[in-house]
Amino acid sequence: MQALNLASWPSVRSVSPHSLCHARLAVHPGADGLFMVVDEQGVFRDDNFQAAVAALQEAGAAAATKASGGRGAGGKDGKGRAKSGPGSDIFKLVLMVMKRGYDPFIVFSFSKKECETLALSLSGLDLNNQDEKQLVEGVFKNAIDVLSEEDQRLPQIGALLPMLKRGIGVHHSGLLPILKELVELLFQEGLLKVLFATETFSTGLNMPAKTVAFTRARKWD
Repeated sequence: MQALNLASWPSVRSVSPHSLCHARLAVHPGADGLFMVVDEQGVFRDDNFQAAVAALQEAGAAAATKASGGRGAGGKDGKGRAKSGPGSDIFKLVLMVMKRGYDPFIVFSFSKKECETLALSLSGLDLNNQDEKQLVEGVFKNAIDVLSEEDQRLPQIGALLPMLKRGIGVHHSGLLPILKELVELLFQEGLLKVLFATETFSTGLNMPAKTVAFTRARKWD
């Protein structure tokens, strides 16, 4: 029921009609990636279920091996912090989404800090070609021209452009309004392949996302 509530969320937040397709997937961000265990007609796919179980068992064995070397299970280091970079789950999930052509991809987080942290963890990924990079830079420069010279030197602005040029963006209430509008425009034009956003991104917006993920299913309120 929780998965169905999440799938129904876009229709609740928008006045436009939506067609809802709900299927149960077992997700393992490895080589095989997604396993549909219950399809749209409610048919249980035993073959996919067994493949998902095998993948999870293999991942568990690998995590146990790493634990003996000072790293814990669940994609965390020995101090309980989430791993980042090429070995992290989000890194592997983004690679899988891009490989299968499931982008544009929105990752919803209920934390502004987590949005920033996850985006920075993809520093080794470059999802845009050279033409797209030039387009991003042109749009970015036109957007910030309306700001004063002092505002243009803000660290937030300087740090955002390299990320956007690689096809990765963030969207949350901590950004300047002009930067939020810029990110929305770039995402609509297909110049951002992966976007990390808080739930406010969905309010009143119609964005062309093909894949959506949540970092957690509940928000403390």
